[in-house]
Amino acid sequence: MANMRQRYRWRTGVLTLVLSLGLATGCANSGADPTPVDAKGTAKATAGAGAGAGSEATGSLSTASTSLAASASGLEYVAMGSSFAAGPSIPPLKSGSVAAACVRSDNNYASVVARETGAKLTDVTCSGATTANILTTSQAGQPAQISAVKSTTRLVTVTIGGNDVNYLGSVTTYSCQNSGGTNCGTVDQAAINTSLAAVSGRIQNVVKAVHRISPQARVFLVNYSTVLPDSSACTGVPLTAAQLAFERGVASRLAAATSAAATVTGATLVDLATVSHGHDACASTPWVEKYKPASGRATYHPNEAGMKAAASLVKYAIGTSSPLPAGYTRCASEGATCSFSGTRLVAFGSGTYAYKTATGSTPCTSASFGGDPASNTIKTCYIAIAGGPYAYTKCASEGGTCSVPGYNRDVVFGSNGNFNHLVTKGSVACNAARFGGDPVLNVAKSCYLAPAGAPAGGWTKCAAENGTCAALPGQPVMYGAYGAFKTVVAAGNTTCTSAAFGGDPVDGQSKSCYTAGGAPAGYKATACATQGGTCAFTGQRTVAYGARGRFVYKTLSGGTTCAAAAFGVDPLYGAVKSCYLTY
Repeated sequence: MANMRQRYRWRTGVLTLVLSLGLATGCANSGADPTPVDAKGTAKATAGAGAGAGSEATGSLSTASTSLAASASGLEYVAMGSSFAAGPSIPPLKSGSVAAACVRSDNNYASVVARETGAKLTDVTCSGATTANILTTSQAGQPAQISAVKSTTRLVTVTIGGNDVNYLGSVTTYSCQNSGGTNCGTVDQAAINTSLAAVSGRIQNVVKAVHRISPQARVFLVNYSTVLPDSSACTGVPLTAAQLAFERGVASRLAAATSAAATVTGATLVDLATVSHGHDACASTPWVEKYKPASGRATYHPNEAGMKAAASLVKYAIGTSSPLPAGYTRCASEGATCSFSGTRLVAFGSGTYAYKTATGSTPCTSASFGGDPASNTIKTCYIAIAGGPYAYTKCASEGGTCSVPGYNRDVVFGSNGNFNHLVTKGSVACNAARFGGDPVLNVAKSCYLAPAGAPAGGWTKCAAENGTCAALPGQPVMYGAYGAFKTVVAAGNTTCTSAAFGGDPVDGQSKSCYTAGGAPAGYKATACATQGGTCAFTGQRTVAYGARGRFVYKTLSGGTTCAAAAFGVDPLYGAVKSCYLTY
């Protein structure tokens, strides 16, 4: 486009295309791509166009301070699917006869997401469910799962298709046969292949059924966690080489069918299958159980670490998990008072943050921020820097004119963490009318220009446009220039093109790809330990564990081993990780 006039809102310091989430506005997304994220890092997973970069956003901009971390709070959320969504045998199980019959865990990924975001969950997941049990057929004393979706439903997660193609059933049958079991049954590979040809259409029908009832609902298709190793089997996975090859093919085709369903229907793909590679049943840090698990556990099904990982990906996809913006500084520990001059945007959390605009001071408490953005952790308050965003330069005071050099770039209007964004060129009137509203009332504002080069916050260039960025599965990669960026959660090495990132974030500019390094924002730059070492501290501290922009956060006492076992999950398989402490 000759002149992109995209309006953005920056409330959390993270640039959010106004209509892209569809959570507050009720806009459904369309298209699909490998886990794209909005121009400043707000996760969209595989949602596509909507009001994406490269087209003009047409919604009005709110001037109220909002929290990206709480963007799902209060939304009606329905979870549907089979046992990989229900979480059989992960304690504690939910109460009630139907929940018991479905073997539905209170720690399945939907329950974790709801607790950590404040979404209002209706969980109808059920072990053994097929697409028919979602659409037409009752099961375990409950009607077809689709009956839980109402016109007011705004979030829907679905993990389905495995039972349609007898995926886990066939893996279990082979394991039984090879272990000398009895009454193992047989595997009909021809029938499985026939079912695989039809399963994408069945999943599409699920998404379409949701949208017939609630056109405004965002549907997230969470595919199945990787069960089988990429190479040979282990003692706990008794399959022959031929059986492994067949079942890996089933898993791959099921994942492809789910991806295709997301593409056709405009649903969002949450690609757990890719991210969970290296966490199979034979792995040192498995997300699923072996054939003969400990008592009370479910064969070849997700464990707590697997469910936590799935929940993390879902939260990332719906835009409720975001890093602290660059340039924010610590002002108080949880329970204390954060004091500062003037009116500022204040962040509260650890890894996931709630935000509000305050004047002079604010209590650093969950009550003050309208909820707990990071449950079971000790949190911290941070304030936005005074003036413009980190590394941006002032180009005009309010009422003046900002001259944008060259072609398009990101221009912001606001002050002290509260900004509206515009990707444009030429002369820009520095006023609320031009930027779609007043981002912070009764405060003097200015306009600021984005810098060239990498995004702020420890990102480094990994490839020029049309090149290939080396990345691990699950690692965030950013693409863009001059303050306008899109992000994907990589499935591996990533092509640095607009097509791979779901659109051009800044028309007419040469772009590059970037990967994150070092500590997460808000944490000391020097690690307290590298992987396998000991992070020493006294008392209770919240510790970040991870690498390359992927971290988990946990409050621990008296020091900790810097290893996945201490944190319950490996945030980025294949990367050497470190531990970091807050200031």
